[in-house]
Amino acid sequence: MLLFVACDDEVPVENTNALNPEIFFESLAQVEAAVNASYNQFQVLYQRNGYIFPDAMSDEVVSSGDPNFAPFNRFELNATLGGIAQYWTACFNGVGACNFVIGNEERMRTNTATNDFSQADVDDALGQAYFLRALYYFHLVKRFGGVPLKTDLATALDDTPRATADAVYGQIIADLQLSTQLTFPKGTTEVGRVTREAAFGLLGKVYLHREMYTEAQQAFNNINNHSLLPLENYRDNFSETGEHNDESMFEIGYNGEVGTESERWAQTGVGTSEVTFHSQEYAGWGNARPSSKVIAEFEDDDPRFDIAILEDGTSYGPGDAFEFPCPGCGGGPVWYKFSQLYDEESVSENSSVNVRIMRYADIILMQAEVELNLGNNTGAVDLLNQIRDRAEMPRYGTATMDARGYPVNTTEQIFDAIVHERFVELCAEQVRFDDLIRWNLDDQELSIFPDQNFNNPDESLRTVRVYDPTVHRVMPIPQNEIDSNTEIGQGDQNPGY
Repeated sequence: MLLFVACDDEVPVENTNALNPEIFFESLAQVEAAVNASYNQFQVLYQRNGYIFPDAMSDEVVSSGDPNFAPFNRFELNATLGGIAQYWTACFNGVGACNFVIGNEERMRTNTATNDFSQADVDDALGQAYFLRALYYFHLVKRFGGVPLKTDLATALDDTPRATADAVYGQIIADLQLSTQLTFPKGTTEVGRVTREAAFGLLGKVYLHREMYTEAQQAFNNINNHSLLPLENYRDNFSETGEHNDESMFEIGYNGEVGTESERWAQTGVGTSEVTFHSQEYAGWGNARPSSKVIAEFEDDDPRFDIAILEDGTSYGPGDAFEFPCPGCGGGPVWYKFSQLYDEESVSENSSVNVRIMRYADIILMQAEVELNLGNNTGAVDLLNQIRDRAEMPRYGTATMDARGYPVNTTEQIFDAIVHERFVELCAEQVRFDDLIRWNLDDQELSIFPDQNFNNPDESLRTVRVYDPTVHRVMPIPQNEIDSNTEIGQGDQNPGY
């Protein structure tokens, strides 16, 4: 089942359950509608589960006990958890929508002779679909390991066995390589669509995760047309008014349209719900609070702290006109990032703040990691200092930073600086859990971490998490997939579940 939902608020939602490719792809509007459907399941993912899973499983979030967060925060995972099944289904629905575009390349190209779209339009449509399919599979392989590979229309409904994680990553890389050749550069396509720069950025990120450092360097070197925002505009990276700025490389769009109550909470993509619950859950209800560990990671004079986290008595909102707690909010600390509170006095369930999947600051920090692994220590430090300069913070390699415990005289010290800078710059942006796994620091950092007793802020707790890196780096395959897919049995379940 496909839903056509555009990135552009002006494009209406159209149900296409009975879509027939033999009478489709006969106009530019139809081509664009098919591509728009490929984006839709990311809206479903980031209504909730897309940010819950990686944040709650990291060491930067403490769960309130809400049942959507607590099992992941405590690593009490099982194959029957509804959120896991929703996540799996949304990703594969998205893959199916991408395959509909990719599988009709010949029809689209043939139809350019008699219709109002060109071969370049077909290229861009395919480039977007390849990127989005790669991104869906990147979400899947990180959370589950090897998953079924579905890349053509002919076998879309067939039961498919699990592929290896290596095979999935191979498909992701192949798709992204095509996307870099087919998509339009930033500034030459509609805002909100995949760009060539985004394709190179995601390709470099995947290469980094695969420890293919030379390939990652080459991919990152192809990125231009993006820049870091100055500090005075830094909050634009997380606010509704700052969407699609020069630092943002790819976003999931929301417009605040709710639909019916059942549509809003269904998280299925059915209906007109175009909202995310991120703002209410992180800033309002406090279902995912910043851990005392991430709070302590910020240097005392780091201006990014007040833009990332709200504490009682701190100012927020346009012109810092209000004082936290906000109306309807509990006490702090809570996450400020991606809340409605940059632009409004209070939060609601119906947030229209876009989800930033990738921004240029992440690219620079990944470049620093790549250069370090290629033996270019000086280049790595220079890249780190681009982030420091934007934050108007002391530079690495100075006496000030040496005194703060961050010298950069050795490879190991530079790596520690990268870990620190990614922790504070990208906190609550769904990257920390994957970073720790990539660095093989997950067992060390996730088994036990400092927590805050919010009823007694002066009391520090040690919260023990039952984390096992041989099990919890991935989640269980959903039980309903095992029950319904004849090519996947209980013996194919991830170890430990």
